[in-house]
Amino acid sequence: MIEQLFATLPPLRNGAEQLALEIDGQPHPGLLSIEFSFGATDALHRVVAGVREIPGALTKKGSEAILKSLRPDGSAEVLVTGRVRRSYGDVAKPALRRFLEIESKACDAVECAADGRKHGYRLKGKTLGDAAKTLFRDYGVPVKVETESRSMDLDWAPGDRAFGVVESHARKAGLLYTATPDGGVAQFKGIRGRHAGRFVLGGEEANATTLQFEDSERGQFSHTHVFGQRYKGGKGKDETDGYAIAENEAIRRLRIDIRRIEQDGDAEDLKTRAEWDNRRGAGGDNGNGTQIVVATRDWRDDDGTLWTAGFARYVSAWEFELEQDMALKSGTLSWSKDAQLARLTFVDPRTLGGKDAKGKSGKSWSAPSSKAKYEELE
Repeated sequence: MIEQLFATLPPLRNGAEQLALEIDGQPHPGLLSIEFSFGATDALHRVVAGVREIPGALTKKGSEAILKSLRPDGSAEVLVTGRVRRSYGDVAKPALRRFLEIESKACDAVECAADGRKHGYRLKGKTLGDAAKTLFRDYGVPVKVETESRSMDLDWAPGDRAFGVVESHARKAGLLYTATPDGGVAQFKGIRGRHAGRFVLGGEEANATTLQFEDSERGQFSHTHVFGQRYKGGKGKDETDGYAIAENEAIRRLRIDIRRIEQDGDAEDLKTRAEWDNRRGAGGDNGNGTQIVVATRDWRDDDGTLWTAGFARYVSAWEFELEQDMALKSGTLSWSKDAQLARLTFVDPRTLGGKDAKGKSGKSWSAPSSKAKYEELE
């Protein structure tokens, strides 16, 4: 199967990656293969490294791991900074081959509790960027704020995870978190940047191969309702039972989803959350929505930039009526001594909070773009 796929792919433009894996500051001499996964809705980079090791010097769990790409001029670009979470291999022959599962350093903020004894189980009047920096700093996780929220109060209970505290509030602000090469997270909304060039799928000008096309109505609704209440003092309607409704014009029959906002929320919070949940359903989460997966030998765009979650690139696929800018939602970069491959999943930019790409695509690629309406329960 993989041999047939490679036969359909154009040759490399930017050259094969020269990779190096460092464990606790020392180069690992036995690197054999890499599977590097990333996503626009995932705070962790994940790497499975195939290595050859020697008995008595096996890589230990918890070791710091850094994956680098070596440039021709001798410099290095850090791709992933993380921890070895798990290792496994052939029990009978541990010296021959083992696999190291590596995740971003942010895994500690994702898995470990927010320290309420230190912070008082409440951060008052904080933006989400500042809150993330405060709670993640305890675990040595850097935070890059590309899109900021307004100020809000963040409360949590003993045992709540540090990342979960921030991420649950991010839903009402329409923000996402993705992993960064330094082991931290970036807080963003919409399109973070652009990839040079375009993907052409099919025809004489094709420079990539279609792996999968998916168009599903599951998880999409004609109307998304979000209700909640503003518990702290305020002025106007926001103090009573609020209700926001977002419509998805792409769903032509009545399909209603009703959700309750988890925290204190005013009119703007409710409207943003309704729009957010409505649009995310069109982006391919859990087998829902519309997306396309493409394969290319290149790990980089025409300018040499590594494929990056949340970046846009123009995609032309006439068989699927696709002709517009698309957002890179997730990808897996594979590498061995013999070959390399990138599997890239693209969705409409609106499903990540971006704007309408205004391309020439068919109706399958429609995504909600209308503003939510606010009212109150009688």
